[in-house]
Amino acid sequence: MTAGELRSRLRREAVFAGRAARHPRMLARRARRLGSPTVTFIERNHDPARTLLLVGSRRSGTTWLAEVLVEALQARFVYEPLRSRSVPWTKPVRPGLYVPTGEPADEAVAMVLDRVLTGRFRNRFADKYNAVRLPRCRLVKEVRLTNLLPWIARRYPATPVVYLLRHPVPSAWSVTRLGWPDNVAQLLDQDRLRDGPLAPFRELIAETADSSDVLPRVVLAWCLENLVPIRYLSPDRVHVVLYENLVTDPLAELRRLGTYLDRLAPGRWRLRTPAGASFGRPSQSSRLRASGPAPGHLDAWLRDVPPERVRAALSVVSGFGLDRIYAGHALPLLPPEQVLQGVAPSGAEEASVADH
Repeated sequence: MTAGELRSRLRREAVFAGRAARHPRMLARRARRLGSPTVTFIERNHDPARTLLLVGSRRSGTTWLAEVLVEALQARFVYEPLRSRSVPWTKPVRPGLYVPTGEPADEAVAMVLDRVLTGRFRNRFADKYNAVRLPRCRLVKEVRLTNLLPWIARRYPATPVVYLLRHPVPSAWSVTRLGWPDNVAQLLDQDRLRDGPLAPFRELIAETADSSDVLPRVVLAWCLENLVPIRYLSPDRVHVVLYENLVTDPLAELRRLGTYLDRLAPGRWRLRTPAGASFGRPSQSSRLRASGPAPGHLDAWLRDVPPERVRAALSVVSGFGLDRIYAGHALPLLPPEQVLQGVAPSGAEEASVADH
């Protein structure tokens, strides 16, 4: 804990003490919270090799998969620690941050990531879903790190990375139904990203960003978040999970993940098969379902989204060359092993994207 965090903590405790003096029931609620595994847990290993990093775009099923995996691994669940409104010291790692793999990151960025991936922090928001008191490892789940994954994979070679992808149209449809912003301007406000990997797509980006329909704009954000990892990550380093495959055959996907973990670090990870009920529960962040994902819902967007809006959204995906993975079908067009392209191992090469 830094000196600034300690001062903030002391101020909060002083405020709490004053309120509790007037409302004694607050002490009982505090006691219950302190007895919860969201607060009372012990981490014994701060090696980043004991952190499983799970990354994907918004509404792609990351929380659902994370909750299955923390049960299977008996892991501490670190939920979206880069949400700076709730974890202020992570602010240097802005959402969608891009750093070419051959370049050093800002020192503040590196310090945040080191602290997150070693688990050397506690936070009421980030730990709110943790249920394991004596975790054997950590699972860090984030939706703001896709563009930084190639850099992370190089800086932390022993940290296993799971990259979750879902069809962009149903993902974007879910975002629009929730009334969330498209985040396009935030993603484009980076010179290295805009003038590097995204440079060949300037016209498409400008045209779509001005669309009066929010759905293509959210799909554009999905492309801006996923072009870099798809282009530059190596399939030998990062494990890809396709949401649709996870829904249709979750046990097979867990076996695939177990194989990846054993290959990356033989004997280090023990992935238990969780109870079947784990797959049937909705995630903690689910707002649109009363039960977990089921195969029958995968093509619901083809019925729910007006065809003209689907066509507009898919034209954006096609413009980025990502229609080799997802197009006008509910299921992906490729197996997960063929998603990542592993292009450009250095920053100089990343600045020149091959023809799409």
